[in-house]
Amino acid sequence: MSKAAQNNHSDEPVITITSVSRAFGLRPVLKNIDLHIGRAQGVCICGVNGAGKSTLLRIIAGLLKPARGSVKLCGLDVNSEPEKTRSQLGVILHKSMIYPDLTIFENLLFFAKLYGVKDGHARVKELLENIGLSPYRYDRAGVLSRGMLQRLAIARAMVHRPTVLLADEPFTGLDVEARRHFISVLGKFRADGGTFVMTTHDAAMAIRCCDRVVVLDKNRLIFDCETSRIDTDRFTENYLSYARNQD
Repeated sequence: MSKAAQNNHSDEPVITITSVSRAFGLRPVLKNIDLHIGRAQGVCICGVNGAGKSTLLRIIAGLLKPARGSVKLCGLDVNSEPEKTRSQLGVILHKSMIYPDLTIFENLLFFAKLYGVKDGHARVKELLENIGLSPYRYDRAGVLSRGMLQRLAIARAMVHRPTVLLADEPFTGLDVEARRHFISVLGKFRADGGTFVMTTHDAAMAIRCCDRVVVLDKNRLIFDCETSRIDTDRFTENYLSYARNQD
């Protein structure tokens, strides 16, 4: 089985990562990462704490610059053309980026206007239904539970119908029902042609949500394979050992 499965769903990759390296001080975090991701793919980045998962996601989002190498999104360089690439991206990070004094509805409407979404009210109502927030739309964001705040962050990231969704541990704080709902949202996003990249420590969730998994180990990408070709039991038992032992 190849460590570099590049079976994209389109001729041109939506995300192109070339020779990306990054260090914090003298500590290397990423070394020579190469990764191509096609349209309508769901890709999960796995790795232990400190492997560079969140750093790679933030570099793709243009929130961090690599020490060397480049990232292109829909053919655009994320560092030299940040305004153009930002409109293509939805980002879910550990910080919700939500205004606590505004209601759920007001938060989403604000971001809809910020991104220039046409008929923002209709888009917000659609998202509230899809994410399961309609009954709470007039609740102030500052009083929401961790799980409800995560739902709002997911809706905020999708309000402008991005081409690419980046999610750093998106299932944190979600109960079983909310997880199932979000998986359904991701499925519809891909069915509509969207591409998503997520990180998670939950190997079973990676297999369930994505059609491709990559593994970072000691700052390098050591494994890249379609989930349909992975031994699910062995991978979920110990994905790092599984990745290290593939040819």
